[in-house]
Amino acid sequence: MEILVLWDHSAPQGLQLPFTRALSGVLGLEVRVVDNSIPVNGYVGARRQVDAGQTLDSLDIYRHRSGISSPVLLVVSRDLFCKGQEFVFGLARPDVGVAILSTFRLENEYYGLPHDDDALLDRMVKEAAHEIGHLVSLHHCLEEECIMHNPLTLEDLDRKRRHFCSLCEEKLNSGKFR
Repeated sequence: MEILVLWDHSAPQGLQLPFTRALSGVLGLEVRVVDNSIPVNGYVGARRQVDAGQTLDSLDIYRHRSGISSPVLLVVSRDLFCKGQEFVFGLARPDVGVAILSTFRLENEYYGLPHDDDALLDRMVKEAAHEIGHLVSLHHCLEEECIMHNPLTLEDLDRKRRHFCSLCEEKLNSGKFR
């Protein structure tokens, strides 16, 4: 199985290749990155954020109309939210095979810290693997270092390692996804 990553023009440039290699290593799956050609819908001016659910609706339509059978992850730089949450790092819709990842709150600059591509790449890979984990039917995990642990803060995300815990790994390997 292949994971198709749509890289939005506003997402950090120059990280596509290291991101692809690292994500492929974590998932044990082929990962292919292409430029995003669909508009990122769902901007809510009053919040200055994008409604991740609305963007996933557009991504689902694009995937269906394009005849893409692989799971699709959209990487954007805009701040995301979903109903009931102030923000999300990413969101997945497993029933249709699409997910979105935002770099907005993954970048050090958002927190007043110096720019660090290595930290950004690490966070992106962990969050992407988490959302793709949802696409292959994994749920949130209580193990704080597991990819599938639900990160509510940047510290939660930084604490995670680039691997699945033994239970999530077992579930992943028992499926048809590798």
